[in-house]
Amino acid sequence: MLEQSARVVESSSAGVWVEAVEPSGCGTCGGQGCSTRKIAEMLQRRPRQFQVDSDLELLPGERVVIGIAEGSVLRAALRSYGVPLLLMLLGALLAQWFWPGDLAAVGGMLLGGLAGWLGLRQSTIPLPMVVRKETQDGIWLRKGV
Repeated sequence: MLEQSARVVESSSAGVWVEAVEPSGCGTCGGQGCSTRKIAEMLQRRPRQFQVDSDLELLPGERVVIGIAEGSVLRAALRSYGVPLLLMLLGALLAQWFWPGDLAAVGGMLLGGLAGWLGLRQSTIPLPMVVRKETQDGIWLRKGV
């Protein structure tokens, strides 16, 4: 499972909105200011907020660890990019097979891309989930405990 530290921003009935806590460098120099840390500070982005599933009762400001299953990022990328691209190519090949010419191939490609886009709109993507949270004592509570 891929894990990332985050801070709870808002709790709702649909899930929890969190903000990722990103380190400012690799940490091997102990924060002495190596070039990697300086470059990371220059390129630091605005914090991004996103929604995750949670079985725990969380309050804004609490620190949590969120996780996503191994391979789910690759599956989501293949589904988002691979399926429409494959359908575009198949549409172009089928149109070219039945009606030779570039215009038919472009039309088949557009229809295949539209079919892929419409198909993906109907599918759901699993959200990351809160794996554990940190208490005031520094103890990490696992999900469901």
